[in-house]
Amino acid sequence: MVNAGAGEPREADVAEMIFRAEDELLSVGCRVTTTPFAHILRDPSLPLIYDVNGLRDVRGRPTLDQLRRACDAPGSGMARHLRLVARDAATVRHLDALLLPLGFSRQVCVAMALEGPLPSPPIPLGLELLLVDPEDDALLQAVAVGQDLVRREEPWYGAEVSRQMDVLALRQMRVGKAEFLAAVTTGGDVVGSLLLRCSAGVGFIADVGTVPRQRRRGVASALVAAAAAVCRDRGCATVGLTARRDGNPRRIYGALGFEPVGESVDWLRAGPLPLG
Repeated sequence: MVNAGAGEPREADVAEMIFRAEDELLSVGCRVTTTPFAHILRDPSLPLIYDVNGLRDVRGRPTLDQLRRACDAPGSGMARHLRLVARDAATVRHLDALLLPLGFSRQVCVAMALEGPLPSPPIPLGLELLLVDPEDDALLQAVAVGQDLVRREEPWYGAEVSRQMDVLALRQMRVGKAEFLAAVTTGGDVVGSLLLRCSAGVGFIADVGTVPRQRRRGVASALVAAAAAVCRDRGCATVGLTARRDGNPRRIYGALGFEPVGESVDWLRAGPLPLG
């Protein structure tokens, strides 16, 4: 756990900074509507990406009718899936009671912060870590090929889903000033990559992935450590990321010195909220 000294942010404050950085990255290029109980993200051009089509930072005790109206607002461009995200404990209990009986799946994500010294794992033999030039189309295409190989391992994979995720990532780079960091072989293949973004003193790391044939070599560890160093060099007092609470990446990040500082809960289901 993070120990706050005099004048340092409390653990809950650090978690809020990390979650806010994630929200800001996802909102790049989206239509964002703020209601008394949530921020609504909509991107009709990317209907298969639920990260940019849903309700984030839900707070309070919204009714099912309020949630339905928010999701069905004119021009919302209903996506294939509906996703809600909450971090407040009382809201989480309320939404569990409201949404789980309606067939929503539930997932817990953990905000993790690197407050101690920078980790320095070795870079795997034969690889170079590169910040990708936004004008380097060949390397950007190699990143997309590598990310597609990573996504093929997921049960939700589809070629169009992967294409839309590439569109989103490029927009986050070109509009949101995020950057790709890639692990590149001597032959020019990208075998791992991530996105990093520095804003308002917070460095946020996202979309960490290693192609299947290169796993268990320390590629992800080397990438995350290098990204953290970039963020620190740019003056970010807080460096953070999010991970599934029960996933292997969380253990990788923990071994690098990232510590859990807060949790959020996601609810997901296919299609609109049912009537009733």
